[in-house]
Amino acid sequence: MFRLMRKAQSTLEYVIILAAIIGAVVALSAGIKSRLGASYNSLGDKMQNKIETVNFGG
Repeated sequence: MFRLMRKAQSTLEYVIILAAIIGAVVALSAGIKSRLGASYNSLGDKMQNKIETVNFGG
């Protein structure tokens, strides 16, 4: 009986650790996604400014 309870406890510990890792990955991916979008927007704005400078010669 004790052996069965110990195995269930070990399994539960692995499940909890896995859930924590998955939660961390989800949280980090949300932060990376927003920063990546901001970088793309900034790059697009810079490219647009350069195109306007070349087109209008100024």
